[in-house]
Amino acid sequence: MKSGIRNHLVNIMMPAVVFSAIVGVITGAVVFAFRIVSEKVIELSHEIFSFAGENPWAIPLVVLGAVLIALLVSLCIVYSPHSKGGGIPTAVALMRGLITFDWLRNLIFVFTSALFSYICGIPLGNDEGPAVQLGTAVGSGTTQLLAKKHRGWERYLMTGGATAGFAVATCAPVSAVLFGMEEAHRRISPLLIMSSLTSVMSGMCMLRWLCHLTGMESELFHFGIHAVLPLNYLWIVGIVGIICGIFAWLLVKGTLLLRKAKRLRKLHPFFRLAPVFAAVVLVGCFFYEGVGTGHHLIETLIEQRTVWYMALILLAVRSVLVLLSYDAGATGGLFTPLLVFGALIGSMVGELMVAIGWMDPVYLPVMVVIGMAGILASAARIPLTAAVFSIEAFSGFENILSILVSILVAYVTVEIIGVTSVNEIAMEREVHKQHKGKTRKMVDVELTVMPGSFAIGKEPRDILWPSFCHVLSVREGEEDEKDSYEGGAIHPGDILRLNFTTFDPEATARELCNILGEQPVYAKADIEEDPDEGDR
Repeated sequence: MKSGIRNHLVNIMMPAVVFSAIVGVITGAVVFAFRIVSEKVIELSHEIFSFAGENPWAIPLVVLGAVLIALLVSLCIVYSPHSKGGGIPTAVALMRGLITFDWLRNLIFVFTSALFSYICGIPLGNDEGPAVQLGTAVGSGTTQLLAKKHRGWERYLMTGGATAGFAVATCAPVSAVLFGMEEAHRRISPLLIMSSLTSVMSGMCMLRWLCHLTGMESELFHFGIHAVLPLNYLWIVGIVGIICGIFAWLLVKGTLLLRKAKRLRKLHPFFRLAPVFAAVVLVGCFFYEGVGTGHHLIETLIEQRTVWYMALILLAVRSVLVLLSYDAGATGGLFTPLLVFGALIGSMVGELMVAIGWMDPVYLPVMVVIGMAGILASAARIPLTAAVFSIEAFSGFENILSILVSILVAYVTVEIIGVTSVNEIAMEREVHKQHKGKTRKMVDVELTVMPGSFAIGKEPRDILWPSFCHVLSVREGEEDEKDSYEGGAIHPGDILRLNFTTFDPEATARELCNILGEQPVYAKADIEEDPDEGDR
């Protein structure tokens, strides 16, 4: 009885409450600092573009400055490869255990590389992507510094840090917890929920406290939607959903097309970044709405009207620049750019309907929100998070029916077409790069649950096992193996039969020992090359 209570305190309360709270507080402070600095950098970028637009003689100097900044970003990427691109795909790969990283190096260079990118007006997000990756690094670092003997906690604390980063960046705490379940792990686990909730709450408390001290506002967007879209306009919502689904397909096709340019992959990061940074700067000097993170553009679409063909032009320009920037490796998030795409689609359809006379212009802000919800559901494949985020961030509760219709239609559209998530594509690229040239091994092994180990008291389905690891059976001690495991908590001395594939047997062995206790993992293991290796 005492050992059970002790294990509950050590392996559930400590990671899910105590350490998750610590991770949330640190993440809240780090992301708050990142938000302050990034906003100042973006303001400086706007001033530079405005000056260059009014003084054409300064444009060559601005382009030269962008090339030099591209050099700095490339050096950051060379030293810390996982700091490039969108933060969410990398963070998800880390939380799933698909890749590994140096947490401190990643924390430093994500912070600095993102700021360099923003000063050039790169059209990637300055909040959610880097914030999620910063939180993931904080979770890993907290485990390694404060809980070296409990490395089985690491992925739970990384999830807590990631969700706290998302919450602090967007001020959408419920959406953040859903993001951890729906996007990061695609599963629901009591321990994951406890870790995420604790980190999110502590992170939000830190954010509110720091905002109170500094007089800053914590909200990501500063608008509310008051009009309620009538039911007879739902067919227009369906059109927005279909367009969002088709646009998600085009994004994926564009991403895959750029990935096929193998010759560019062999170039030094500077030679891929410099042309993109120069192109973005040139566009920014003459057409600032086409660059930048997009927050200003979303609020403009909500508060002011624009002609439908201007929204279409902005959608085309920003789509090309986002794809080029993301593929080149500029640091920033994809979440906000997706919101901008959705806002432009909603605005374009709404303005067109107003021009024809089929809709009252008072409902245009609602169409912008509906478009953002639809693109999140289709391009990022997170329908539940999209619905909750629309309510939390955009005050969309009164229009929840319209939002749900847009999400449903957009999601069904991409399901019919067969489109994968843009984040999944980016994550697969990161995994491929880290394991390039390695041979995948298939392992079948029986391991004993050691006293005091992390797995005790948990069901197999609630444990974050190493990637591609499956629990085939569980038996008690030396008794006959059960034909099928019917559920129930794992106890000391239970014998688990595991089957998994891995590129790094030693790293997987360490991860299993973190969960089940120290033992010779491969002493009696059946190891062979994965017969499906050539198909992956």
